[in-house]
Amino acid sequence: MREEAQRQIDLLLHQQEQLAPELYRDLALYLQVMREGLLHAVQQACFHLATQVVPERYNQLPAQRRQVFQARLQELVQRTSTMLTVEQIMGLAAQQQRREHRRQRVQQQRLLDAFLNGDGADPGDSSGEASAERGESNGAEATGPANLPSGSVNLSLDLPVSADLFDRGLPALARPAPSALDQASESNAERPSESPEQQLLQSLFQMAAEGLQEASGGGAQQEPPADADQDLDAEANISLAPAEELDPRVTAASVPRDPVLQLRWWTHFDRALRRRLRNLSHAVNVEMLRVGLAQGLLPMNLLDAVLDGQVEALPAPANLLRLPLPLGQVMGAGAPTEVLTLLLRSSDLDYEQPKLRTCRKRLEQRRRALRTMAKRYRSWQRRLSALEAEHQWFQDHAHHPAKPAADQD
Repeated sequence: MREEAQRQIDLLLHQQEQLAPELYRDLALYLQVMREGLLHAVQQACFHLATQVVPERYNQLPAQRRQVFQARLQELVQRTSTMLTVEQIMGLAAQQQRREHRRQRVQQQRLLDAFLNGDGADPGDSSGEASAERGESNGAEATGPANLPSGSVNLSLDLPVSADLFDRGLPALARPAPSALDQASESNAERPSESPEQQLLQSLFQMAAEGLQEASGGGAQQEPPADADQDLDAEANISLAPAEELDPRVTAASVPRDPVLQLRWWTHFDRALRRRLRNLSHAVNVEMLRVGLAQGLLPMNLLDAVLDGQVEALPAPANLLRLPLPLGQVMGAGAPTEVLTLLLRSSDLDYEQPKLRTCRKRLEQRRRALRTMAKRYRSWQRRLSALEAEHQWFQDHAHHPAKPAADQD
């Protein structure tokens, strides 16, 4: 029986090893089709914002500024497209896994320290983790040119120290002055334990105040920092060198042959692709804000909360995010009642592009087959483990037989 169980496991591994290249090709084709239609999807979403939400602002823009804006959209999409490959996506997945592993270790250490010290500290506080991540981010920034003028954009292709550099973004909505934006960024970094609901509430207050200021005639056009595409620059070079991951096979550039690991590998792929599309969305939203076509800049953590289903959004056109602002009902008619911003999602891209939808259907069929194979594989693994345990038990029993009870008179 053990030989049969092992034979079935080997057979499944051999079959999956033959199917792994096909999965890789299907994912590569999916990304290729996505690259071809990504610019059109971004332009359509921005077209809706410019012509249906704030048409008067777009009409007031000079022709040269409109052309520069269109060129910037093409540039951002092009730079993201160069990173929409299986190798680059899995490189980002490896960095995400390392960062999550570091967070777990910091959390475990904090729990242990709180238990040993008995100081009643909140083990859920992640200030130590945030300090470590800020240190990594600062280290990455320190490697850049030191003689750049203020407000310049560093387009260096030097290897970033950490993926945390492009995970920061702008932590709050736009404020009346750049100095206030910088202060908001620092204060948000010092409060990493805020929940998405708390960040949303903070954003609502900021947007309501901005709306009231504009309604009173005192609203001036803001200029966000000139680093809208640093998120994309930081992703341009991704280290694939393994670190202290729990299992580097699930974030490797090649597809693992184990069907269970393959499912985990695919999950990491989806998460990294979602992060890359979110980063592009944030960069485009910054450009929209620079030309006055955005109502505000939502923090990237809030975008993640929406993608995770932690924050419920209102119905909106494809690749757009609509969130309600209940504060507008209590602060007067001049306050905004909702915010509409760009948020690229794979589901919307699939729905809008027939070729991409066809690729997605093929991938989902392959995923269902892989789940069935993974279930069979785990079943045979458990069976083999049980048979080996039985074999070991009987061997141990043979070496140490039970002694007969002593004869009683």
